[in-house]
Amino acid sequence: MCGIAGLFDYRNVRSGPSRVDSAIGRQMVDSLMHRGPDDGGLVTFDTVMLGHRRLSILDLSDDGHQPMKDEASGAWIVFNGEIYNYRELRNELTELGHRFRSTTDTEVILLGYRQWGREALIERLSGMYAFAIWDAVEHALWLTRDPVGIKPLFYQEDQGCFRFGSEIKAILADQRVERRVDWKAISQFLTFGYTPAPATGFEGVRSLMPGCGLIVDRNGLHHHRHSVLTYPDQPIEMSMEEAVGELDDAINHSVRRQMIADVPVGAFLSGGLDSSAVVRSMVGESSSVSTFTIGFAERSFDESSFARMVADTYATKHHRELATEEMSSLLGCVVSHAEEPLADNSSLPFFMLCQSTRPHVKVALSGDGADELLAGYSTYHATELAHYFRLIPRMIRRGVLAPLAKLIPATGNKYSASMLAERFLSGADLAFPMDHCSWRRMIFPDLASRLFRGALQNNDFDPLENYASAVKSGPDWLSPNEQVLHGDLSFHLPNDMLVKVDRMSMANSLEVRVPLLDDEVIRACLRIPYDHKRKAGNGKLVLKKLLARDLPREITERKKSGFVVPVERWLSGPWRDLLEKHLCGRFMSETQVLDRSVVQQMIEEHQQGKSDHGYALFTLLSLAMWWEIWIDQSEPPQLVCPIAKPTRMQHVAGS
Repeated sequence: MCGIAGLFDYRNVRSGPSRVDSAIGRQMVDSLMHRGPDDGGLVTFDTVMLGHRRLSILDLSDDGHQPMKDEASGAWIVFNGEIYNYRELRNELTELGHRFRSTTDTEVILLGYRQWGREALIERLSGMYAFAIWDAVEHALWLTRDPVGIKPLFYQEDQGCFRFGSEIKAILADQRVERRVDWKAISQFLTFGYTPAPATGFEGVRSLMPGCGLIVDRNGLHHHRHSVLTYPDQPIEMSMEEAVGELDDAINHSVRRQMIADVPVGAFLSGGLDSSAVVRSMVGESSSVSTFTIGFAERSFDESSFARMVADTYATKHHRELATEEMSSLLGCVVSHAEEPLADNSSLPFFMLCQSTRPHVKVALSGDGADELLAGYSTYHATELAHYFRLIPRMIRRGVLAPLAKLIPATGNKYSASMLAERFLSGADLAFPMDHCSWRRMIFPDLASRLFRGALQNNDFDPLENYASAVKSGPDWLSPNEQVLHGDLSFHLPNDMLVKVDRMSMANSLEVRVPLLDDEVIRACLRIPYDHKRKAGNGKLVLKKLLARDLPREITERKKSGFVVPVERWLSGPWRDLLEKHLCGRFMSETQVLDRSVVQQMIEEHQQGKSDHGYALFTLLSLAMWWEIWIDQSEPPQLVCPIAKPTRMQHVAGS
């Protein structure tokens, strides 16, 4: 796992002063030092610059230094990620006559590019990746990203000058790039709590879509899609026993190859089904597995006792870190490393989890992806309930039930009844798939109409349309329930969950792998009938059946609980000052996009327990802090600064 950055002055191929500046290049690369403290490299040409920061995982020798050159073709690569089938591809290339000077997966990609070309190479790769290859013969830069969107890649183009980076901060390190808010993108953030690709919060900065490539040459930018989720041609019939067997085999194979590393490997363990499945497979491969979890002082939020139960069952070396309201001291660091507005409050404990894990291992396996693949979210139950709810006459739904829901007091629990009722009622009147998309809202329409001003009022589009399009983009034979899973897998997962995993882990120089999103596991899950995933409000049935072989019912049958912090409670107490300082301060007066009186009313109602505005207030607070740090720059970024080796610089004459 690493960080990459670069610049291509593609309009300046023949004449004129080049905009390639080695000093700027070094600033771009060094802004990613937390992603790769073990080594750094920068290669500049007349019109091209490639940079890399390395977190050494495979082949710890200097042979893995990047940027890496293929001496035979003259192509150069900067690569971030892991290719899990690189050994098989290496053997195939060796049989074809290629000779390797390292044991890295990076060199496999580079020589595979020469042997097979772009499309055939991508078809062979299995892993998480984002990389750029400079082809000196074609005078073209090729960027690409893995099909699920596990590894990030951003780019910006300005008058023929193309910049890219694993993080936006690499692009912003070039002071010639202006920092302007994309308010249309922010409208999407205020809806979902994250900014869906290809948009970002920065005007002109784009996120390369998962499974897509981008070729930059003297004629400009050329996008192409190379990977999609691989569904069967028609629904598959199989028994529950067959489904359990397929899933078991796929997870075991995925974990086996994702444990390959030349450094220590551990696992996150929440005590839930997903991480337990990963740990179960790990102990089948190794007699010594280290696991890591976060606990909370608030009992309704704490799952660490379940994590301990699973750890004891599988005899892992278990580590627990306790999270308290003092976690607010990390909020500036989390916002700085997220570098886009992100209102997923689980980013805070996840940052702390990565921080406490890094001293023990350099690679950690996580259980992300199972909720989207195996129907684990409560929103799927809401979709099922909405069908029956709509049988109630509309007059009663709107005239009686909706007003009653507003009278439910905030409770301070993980998911308060008032918040759940408002969330359900806001979407239940909508037709499919807008109902499901609406349940992902952070700020509901009635509040938004009173709250938003200025630039946030001038957007003539519904952010839910993008989500709804993703839901509808799967094969025609998918049922509505399966369409919802497809939408979450292609929209919610890469734009929220995987953003959190990448930024918070790499902030701490920790590589996190997600074996449940291995292409083999995804294919297996897409074959499993929906009734084996969810029935009668009970999700992840096939995974529960698998884990019931080892774990007690107390683990396999307990209600799903999200990995979140007591944001509702903390905003009523120790975090109150954060709202006054950031949300009600310079951000509000300078941007003029929020109604101050409405914000003050929200804070008062929340403090008094009249309404649960926890998610909405945290969303607004995240936006304000992001604006202060990354746009206004009135607050300095709070970035982790690891002890790192310097970036080695090299200039190659010619283009």
